[in-house]
Amino acid sequence: MRRTPVLAVTLLVGTIACTAGRAPEPRGSTSAEITEADLRARLFLIADDSMMGRESGSHGNYQTAEYVAAEFKRLGLEPAGEDGSYFQTVPFWTAKVDPESHVAANGASLALGREFLPGQSFAPPTTFANTPTIYAGSVVDSAQWIPTAQVAGKVVVLDVPASASLRAMRVNPLRWKGAAGIALVVLDQLPAEFVATLRDGRPVPDTARIAGVLPTLYLSRAAASKLLGADAGSVRPGTAGAALSGRFDIVRIPVAYAARNVVAILRGSDPRLAGQYLSLTAHNDHVGFDHSPVDHDSLRAFNRVIRPMGADSPVRPPTAAEWTRIRSILDSLRKIRPARLDSIRNGADDDGSGTVALLEVAEALARTGQRPRRSILFVNHVGEEAGLLGSAWFTDHPTVPLDSIVAEIDQDMTGRGNADDFPINGTGAATPQYLEVVGAKRISKEFGDSLEAVNARQPIPFAFNYAFDAPGHPLQYYCRADHYNYARYGIPAVAFSRGEHLDYHQVTDEAQYINYPDFARVTRMIHAAALSIANMPTAPKRDTPKPANPHAQCRQ
Repeated sequence: MRRTPVLAVTLLVGTIACTAGRAPEPRGSTSAEITEADLRARLFLIADDSMMGRESGSHGNYQTAEYVAAEFKRLGLEPAGEDGSYFQTVPFWTAKVDPESHVAANGASLALGREFLPGQSFAPPTTFANTPTIYAGSVVDSAQWIPTAQVAGKVVVLDVPASASLRAMRVNPLRWKGAAGIALVVLDQLPAEFVATLRDGRPVPDTARIAGVLPTLYLSRAAASKLLGADAGSVRPGTAGAALSGRFDIVRIPVAYAARNVVAILRGSDPRLAGQYLSLTAHNDHVGFDHSPVDHDSLRAFNRVIRPMGADSPVRPPTAAEWTRIRSILDSLRKIRPARLDSIRNGADDDGSGTVALLEVAEALARTGQRPRRSILFVNHVGEEAGLLGSAWFTDHPTVPLDSIVAEIDQDMTGRGNADDFPINGTGAATPQYLEVVGAKRISKEFGDSLEAVNARQPIPFAFNYAFDAPGHPLQYYCRADHYNYARYGIPAVAFSRGEHLDYHQVTDEAQYINYPDFARVTRMIHAAALSIANMPTAPKRDTPKPANPHAQCRQ
């Protein structure tokens, strides 16, 4: 990609600084009803470039939490965080590549960032001193892997072909027990956003190091050739490579700004049921910004053809026909607007959409006189992008009794789902009625049935797609949204989404691409669902008992 004029990359000189100041304020007032205009105004606010991608622990995320809390207060919701506030602080550090990391193969230094990067792991700082290496084979052909007995004390080199899913990078450490480390030949095909999280840092919940974790290196193909004497794809498993020396680490530093869940309660109207809660959730963080901007429209044109699910699609070189199509798309965009460089992953859909929808539902419940019998617990989580850390912290350290939460509804990426987006595995079958539903009936069929009944009463009902909820689905959506941390404690929980798309985790996830009419319809349906569940005479019956080990519910 970097070698092509269509996706030419220009480096920023210096660093990008967050603008200090007060929390963002909405331009004009919002109405009690859920409207497209209010959703648009709120979303353009928190997905603005000034929020710098809202990464947990950043100034932009801190200010977004301030805005959400201020809106909760304006609407008269009770604070339900710590010490009488709307906030619950979640411990965070930034994990990033130690810039002093260095590695050499037979005395020849490898360039940090271009030829190698330490992998994101909880391994202790690692030192190699003339440590032998051995090529073990391709990650996609385990039948050809060398025996475990051959790797003792050596760095295991594994090739990741360009055709392989990046999920193939997940290496079973037990298979290589006794090795000194793992070197994956994958650096060239790692998405830019993934490399940026390694280089510039990503939030982690603690500073723990785990003894026995295999240290990991990501190597470029050129570096692997230096190590093995030939391209990794042509080397026989069992071939000895050059010895490695050096030291590398992923260091931990405190985040600059507190990472915070925002928690509030709309008290129920029925004294007998007000001590029970329906939890409505979304997450306020995204994945920050990159120091290497790209041309916005070139990236969209490339992803339209090559990466239709954004960060969940692998990067690969286009064919000649695909280059023709990319240039055609780009030419059309150039007729509309000039080129512009972009480095901020705004997170308008992911999950600015869920956050502003949460505020719209809160306003509709608080100001339209439809206060439900049960209480509504609003939780705007931080740290979802770092591994569902905010929702895990809240459910492990709840600010209301956990067994008083009768159900949970999560909204994440509810602003898209257009026909030219990419739900349903690229069939282009998206319609205004498309909605992905994950987890609704896993714990309580009554809960799922109630959601379906609410949806059926909408002026234009959605077509619930349960395909991604199938146990063992390769995309593992059930484990990748904040609802999972409620479900692991046996709470009926659902995640609503209109699906992934070409702008997922990209600098192109901007408020201008949201489908506001359908976004408003999703938000109104969730508002109706909240009223229905919160007004049920009895809480949704649980068909599945609480798990003895709450973390065992999801296959990792």
